[in-house]
Amino acid sequence: MKVFGHPVLLCLLALSPLWSCGNPDYDVSKGVDREVTLFSDEVGVPLGDIAPITLKSLFEGAGIGSAITMVASEDEDGYLVIEEDKSFYNNYTMLLYSSMPDPTAPGTFAVDDYEGTLGSNAALLAAFGFAMSPQSFCLYATNPLTEEIAVSGKVTLSSMELEEAPAETLVSEEYSALKVPAAAQKEVFFSVERSGGKTFYACKLDNMKLHLPADMLTKDTDGGMGMFELGYRYKGFAQLASDFPAPIPIDVNDLSLPLAAYRVKEARIRAEISSEIPMTLEISSLKALVKQTDEDGNTTLVPAEGVRVSADISVASGTYGNPVVSPVELLIEAVEGTIPDIDGLQLEVAIKAPTGEGDRRMNMNETISFNNIRTTISGGITLQGNE
Repeated sequence: MKVFGHPVLLCLLALSPLWSCGNPDYDVSKGVDREVTLFSDEVGVPLGDIAPITLKSLFEGAGIGSAITMVASEDEDGYLVIEEDKSFYNNYTMLLYSSMPDPTAPGTFAVDDYEGTLGSNAALLAAFGFAMSPQSFCLYATNPLTEEIAVSGKVTLSSMELEEAPAETLVSEEYSALKVPAAAQKEVFFSVERSGGKTFYACKLDNMKLHLPADMLTKDTDGGMGMFELGYRYKGFAQLASDFPAPIPIDVNDLSLPLAAYRVKEARIRAEISSEIPMTLEISSLKALVKQTDEDGNTTLVPAEGVRVSADISVASGTYGNPVVSPVELLIEAVEGTIPDIDGLQLEVAIKAPTGEGDRRMNMNETISFNNIRTTISGGITLQGNE
């Protein structure tokens, strides 16, 4: 995670020597404390911005990105969804025609009942605190004839049966002789939507009937090889229904805060966090990182010893395309001695379920950004003169 912008603290210190000798035979610096304190009140240094972090990269950083993408997907707009398209009945016009008692007259053909599950992967997402809302379910039909047909039946959608909660009927509706136009391809003839509440799981379709016209074989442009089809589509949007079970780490690298040379015991970092994510973010743990080089010359960032970082940070929730900005402040203190050069921060973020109204759907392209980052040092900075 890169920080854009460079510290200007060194520029502030590009000063001429603060002491000199008027007589070359007499050095007034001998026996004098060569330490000099500048900006005794307060000095502020801008540090820049951090490139936006997407919700997808947050999940990947927490090690759950692959688990989520195994059971859910992104739709064309980037929203995390569970989708299913199931064709549960197919039959040729010729076979239907031959099964009619009197194919020269309009007739009704009974379709076998269907039972199955939809959105079953939502049960796996529930382990992370996700629920599916809003949800949509629809029935569609393909009609190969040059004349309209109709469909009748009953739809029952139920929640998943759990040890602590039996299955609950969420939708139970009958439909009668709903029209499907001539030559329709997967035409939706029944649909239902649900916002909030439990996830659709079990799907039962019974008492289904096709209402067919007379002499339908002559109305099939494929000469009897046209295909009748019945199917359903399900789509559920993921949202966080309960607090996320574990904190998510965020590493801010290349912060480049050169404090060691100035012998300060306390510094504050202020920033504005802009969030599109529809959940409250609470920073539960903070560590300052410093560079460490091993014997092979490899450099890594490790938590700084003797440094305490404290803050009480809550980032307000936003929505995709409509970020909410929260001001934050971090206090960096030296437990003993002075603060070393700080090269990064390690944060752990607790994600809280959203409350109130509004769009809670999760878009994997939603971002959190750290903007206008700056550090403030109180009490001055101390420089050590050259011997």
